[in-house]
Amino acid sequence: MARDAAHMAYWLVEELAMTQARCELPYATYAYPYGAKCPIILSDVPRLADLYEQAWSHEARVIEEEREEAAEHLRREQSKAYAINCIERNDWKALDLPSPEHLSTELYAGRPMRVDGHFLDYEDGIVWMDNPYGVEGCLGEEPTIHLCRQFLSRIAKGGIYGPEP
Repeated sequence: MARDAAHMAYWLVEELAMTQARCELPYATYAYPYGAKCPIILSDVPRLADLYEQAWSHEARVIEEEREEAAEHLRREQSKAYAINCIERNDWKALDLPSPEHLSTELYAGRPMRVDGHFLDYEDGIVWMDNPYGVEGCLGEEPTIHLCRQFLSRIAKGGIYGPEP
């Protein structure tokens, strides 16, 4: 029975620390939030105090990772929305990409092009492509404006042709 009570106490201390971190950290405006320090009621028991501080620190790291992931996701979504807007306006220069017409003309003329880490070359009736990871592939048969637009649209939205690690 004492063992069960101890397990329950450890569990409650961990839950308290994680809940305190979840409730407090999103709104914390200072470097050392209140909940980071063990509550006075637990400080008399070193094992519980250590458990609380470890659980709080772990949860704080998890929360920070979640914040970073959310910020990165938001940044990607905003970048993609900007790319879609530029594509609709046919403003390839704003995306630092050649226009589909220019890419098509260059490839038809037999001049290879490098676009955002991708190497494109038209020979023997096929548009060959190497992606930034060195994976070779066939993009299509002829470098039509439609094919070039599809390729550039995918690149502008943050995509890569071929397998990625």
